[in-house]
Amino acid sequence: MATSKANVAKRNIKALAVFAFFRGAGVSTFMTLFPSYMIDLGYNMADIGTVASLSSIPCIALLPFVGILLDSIGRKPIAILTGFTAVFALFIPALTGRYELLILAYALFFFSFIAGQPSRSALLADSIDEELGTAFAKTFMPFHIARAIFPFAAGYLTEIYSYNPVFLSFSLITVIGTIFFAFYSIEPTRKREKIRLKEELKNAFVLEKSILKLYVFAIVDRFAWQLWFPLLNAHFKELGMATSEIGVLNSIASATLFTAATFSGKLIDRIGPIKGLSLSEGIAVLSALLLSLASSRPASVFSVVLIGFSFSLWIPAYNVMIANASSQHQRGKAYSKMNTFRTAVAIPAPQIGGFLYDAFTPSLPFILSILLMMSNISLIWIQKRK
Repeated sequence: MATSKANVAKRNIKALAVFAFFRGAGVSTFMTLFPSYMIDLGYNMADIGTVASLSSIPCIALLPFVGILLDSIGRKPIAILTGFTAVFALFIPALTGRYELLILAYALFFFSFIAGQPSRSALLADSIDEELGTAFAKTFMPFHIARAIFPFAAGYLTEIYSYNPVFLSFSLITVIGTIFFAFYSIEPTRKREKIRLKEELKNAFVLEKSILKLYVFAIVDRFAWQLWFPLLNAHFKELGMATSEIGVLNSIASATLFTAATFSGKLIDRIGPIKGLSLSEGIAVLSALLLSLASSRPASVFSVVLIGFSFSLWIPAYNVMIANASSQHQRGKAYSKMNTFRTAVAIPAPQIGGFLYDAFTPSLPFILSILLMMSNISLIWIQKRK
């Protein structure tokens, strides 16, 4: 039985790692090109923020059902679905620049992100019992290897061939990784419970007191980041950077994350997820501060390096904390519920950030984010001491 468990763990780590690489190619291309694509189409920051805000609404409505499906039909089918939603998110802007369809594209991308994370994380947590932080690092490192390589390539190719063929090419690349994962991964054996839809939907909106501080921290963190992060590449575009330069900055952020990931998972296993989340938040404050004060290229490089370090700590710390706080048969709902609350509260954040950027000063979304993050750090440390 132990050997069987070890084989499942080994196979799923490989499947998730390969999937992560191809998915990273598509996701990084979308994140790098989509905001600058909208700027080149003539849209402003408020328009981009509105797209990000509106596209999150249907995803929030679906997330409670995602959690139920994860714990009933399994983690693997949902993970495969999120792979194909990423494919179509890239396919749509390859064909059109219509505002309504761009909202749909971003909604598919966003669903792929927020539903994919709980499905993949629950699959991995079911497959391995020890050193979860290290295991999570192994599976997200290929994602960020891809994100270190492909943003520059996508930006450079866009300047040669335009946006549309690049979106289409990376849509096809994402298909390859999704198909590999579908055929190679294994759904771990676990206890399955009968679905009680009414009860499950009711519980989907109930906060567990045992991890209430994590809910608050994750919600505030998400809102603070969403004030400016969906606008970041458009911000670089407004500073006069070429698409290839924006791609380089995205590649640097992911290269930093990949480099830091070699020790961040082990660090989280040693210091614990609470300290890891606090450290991640502190580094994010420094990044937002730099973005609010400076507009030079060297300052932009340093800011994205800090973003990479922040993410490298957040990802394993967040996943380990939820995995440790949930039982195996409830783990899918635990990840989905956390994503539901933190994403729902942050729905208006990109629109607010875009409005503040256009109406007042570009530094204002960053400053507001800094204040929220600093409050967040204080909150989690007060709760820890209690």
